[in-house]
This record gives sequence, structure tokens and C-alpha cells, in this order.
Amino acid sequence: METACPAANAGEPRSPTSHSGVKPPADTPPWLTPLGIIRRAMSDDEVSLGMSLPLDIDGFLRRECPTCEREFKWLPSSDEDDVEPTPAPDGGYFCPYCAIQAPDGQWFTKPQVELAENAVATQVVGPMLEDFTRDLDSLGRRSGGFLSVSAKYDGLDEMEPLTEADDMKRVDFACHPREPVKVLDDWDGPMFCLVCGEVA
Repeated sequence: METACPAANAGEPRSPTSHSGVKPPADTPPWLTPLGIIRRAMSDDEVSLGMSLPLDIDGFLRRECPTCEREFKWLPSSDEDDVEPTPAPDGGYFCPYCAIQAPDGQWFTKPQVELAENAVATQVVGPMLEDFTRDLDSLGRRSGGFLSVSAKYDGLDEMEPLTEADDMKRVDFACHPREPVKVLDDWDGPMFCLVCGEVA
């Protein structure tokens, strides 16, 4: 089963290798890819579920640094872009606050991870458990009363889609002018380029 991901191009900055050139770290959920696509292997099959991540009014996507845990926004690539994207740096992108690098799969915010976990639970695990409870009930009926088997599964409710506030201030970098970010409105410290780590 595979569904399209409406925000597949919204998960990464403008980079042709950012979604394939870096393997997510060990503590990244194995079913969550940098593009916001949920993948979970079941026996010999791979299930892909779409997860749409909202953009703000200027087209920026909210991210969170896995080191300092501050939120910021980067400008994702678009299918309509005519300019060649900036290659992803070795070791991943730099946090605009602390300048520490991290691979692609570590930049999800906590609500984004929660939404992904909910999608897996409601769209993959839930239907599997429902099928299992039906199989158990059927087994009990087919036994002619020899077996008494019953099960009940109370499924989780699907989360509401995430929304995006039009907050934060934009920062442009002379070194990579096509890779702006947005940082917290009250941030008055140095700001570092996503791609090379240079100070703005």
C-alpha cells in the first residue's frame, strides 16, 4: 500500500541529495524519513503513508534542532524551482542557533514526530489489530463451541492536522542567499548558515 505524500518536497531545504545522501541516525524513528514520509516494514512488504507538514505564509517549514532543541524554519525546495538546488553538506545541516550539524532525519519537531506516530498507529497498527481481533472471533465461531476466544481493540483517534503560525524573523546569508531561515523573534545571538555554518 502506498499513498502520495503531499509535502514530500517540503521536508528538506533546497538540496538534491539531502533526502538520500545521509542515513538517519540510530535514535531517529525507523519509520520516519527526512521527507516526512512514514515507512514501516511488515514482513516482506513496505507500507508508505503520506504525512503533510504545513508551511507558513512565506513557504517556510518549521524544524527543531536536535541539540539545542530550539525551533526555526527553513525554506524547502519546490518542484517549480528552476535553479539547481544547493548540495547538502557532508554531515548534515547546521543549526542556525548553535551551529552543530545533524543528519536530515533529526530535524523534526516534537509535534511532527507525534503526528507521524499517530499516523502509524491509526493507519497501520490499528487495522492490523482489528483484523487480528476479527480472526480470533472467527476462530471461536468455527470451533463449534470447543474454543471460546474473544478480543476487543479500542482504536486511537486520528490527530488533527498540524497548523503553522506566521511567526519568526527571516535571516538571509550572503554565503548562500538561496537558503534563508527564520529564527525566533526574541533571538539576539549569532545566526549560522544551514549549509556552511558561517555567521550571518
